[in-house]
Amino acid sequence: MVRAIRIAVIGLSLWAAAGVAMAKAPRGPILLDAPKKVVEAQISRSAALEDLISFDQTIRATVPDGALIPTQGETNAFLSRAASTLPVTLSRRQMAAVTMEFAGGYSSSHIYVLFPFENWNVDADRGGRKLNSSVALATDESLLIDNRPVQTINGRAASEFIDWVKGSYGQHNPLRLPQRVREGGAEMLWLWGIDGPFTLVFRDGSQAVIEGEAMSLREHPLASQSHTTNQIQTSQAPFSLVIESNVARLDIKTLDQRFVGEWDTLMSQLREGIVQGTVTSLIVDLRGNRGGAGRLSAGLLKVLTGTEVPMSGGKRWKRSKAYEDGLAEFVPPLLRFAPWRRAILGADGVAALDSIPMGETRLFGSRGLPKVTSALPSNRVRILIDHNTGSSATQLARAIQFFNLGELIGAPTSSSTSELGEIAFFRLKNSQLVFASPSAEFLDVSGERKLGPVMPDILLCGDNGLFASGRALDVALNMPPPNVRQIFKPVFQANASETDYCGR
Repeated sequence: MVRAIRIAVIGLSLWAAAGVAMAKAPRGPILLDAPKKVVEAQISRSAALEDLISFDQTIRATVPDGALIPTQGETNAFLSRAASTLPVTLSRRQMAAVTMEFAGGYSSSHIYVLFPFENWNVDADRGGRKLNSSVALATDESLLIDNRPVQTINGRAASEFIDWVKGSYGQHNPLRLPQRVREGGAEMLWLWGIDGPFTLVFRDGSQAVIEGEAMSLREHPLASQSHTTNQIQTSQAPFSLVIESNVARLDIKTLDQRFVGEWDTLMSQLREGIVQGTVTSLIVDLRGNRGGAGRLSAGLLKVLTGTEVPMSGGKRWKRSKAYEDGLAEFVPPLLRFAPWRRAILGADGVAALDSIPMGETRLFGSRGLPKVTSALPSNRVRILIDHNTGSSATQLARAIQFFNLGELIGAPTSSSTSELGEIAFFRLKNSQLVFASPSAEFLDVSGERKLGPVMPDILLCGDNGLFASGRALDVALNMPPPNVRQIFKPVFQANASETDYCGR
């Protein structure tokens, strides 16, 4: 009996040790590329529809009640169209395209399908080529390649491509659509089903052939998470502070909590500079910052105000089995059943969910809005934002604007401050595609749910009628270039485009 107990204890210890090791390196199916046989396999139309239904059911099971998602009728209409228009068999790449179009209707930057890098790499191995010319949208939303309106690409109507892009990328924030096409046109064309050489027929009837450039292999966006390290070099910190001529410039690429020590050091330097009078102006560059840890943002607000300032006005949270099952992919077997399991996942406040009945949505209200004053005059604090400022970086910008701590300069952010967060990844059964679904909605710092992006106090427009956030630093330094127009206090307009705001 004693011997049996010893064996059991040893076995349990080994299981626990294996569990800890897995916690450091999350297991493969979620994080690693799908096997080649899965990438190249065809799935049936019925299997594709099953995946789409699973996609919808998972989101509905995880997002808080009242979140901005399509009605069941709208979802059913999409599924009905898919049942009649999808081919009898689909490639995984085709499935990714239709799933991204489906996801485009859920009105959240936090519900998305991971780009099928595995398929990209297969095409790269086969000698595929991607477009290496400029891609953009004209003011009439026609497709421009090398600034010329295109009628067809490899025999397919360019207008059909634009319709697909708008359905896949433009529903949540139309302001981002022209910029998305400028930045990712080549990848969008590939996902739509076209790679090079590219035969173009322009609207004026002329033709051209663009060979394109060879596609290079890419790493899966989640693969890096499976390689952890205990050592982080200071030089890798995604933020920097430079103080010159009484002006502090804080450049924040991402709010990465792994560098909290380096962040605290910068905040101490900034606080000391303000107290001693060596810093009389502050410029914070959030352009391209897609978010990260809100606790870092709170540290900057505390430097400016000397007190705790809320990043949001509350949080709506829903506990569901679907979300728990998705998180289980990242938790080792032994810890999966422990009462402290959720805290180990590391998300803010997750442990509190254990007291919420399964399926119930609960609102975590704010502690009330404090009255704050800034350590610097508000016109001496300038925050640079653009279409790639998102998530907690957006919340930081909005808090500074809401509490009148500074001016926002640049272009509208990628999303509103009423966003869905606390992300879990799910893999669709048949296509093996991975998508992300949230379980919490962060309310605006005022405690309200607001539509649309955070608008800058000073909107910058170029002479081409498009946003000119690339010149925001010049304006913040009081050296505005002559070809940039400043529009003060713009108001968000639903379904408006860049040219609607900037005009010509």
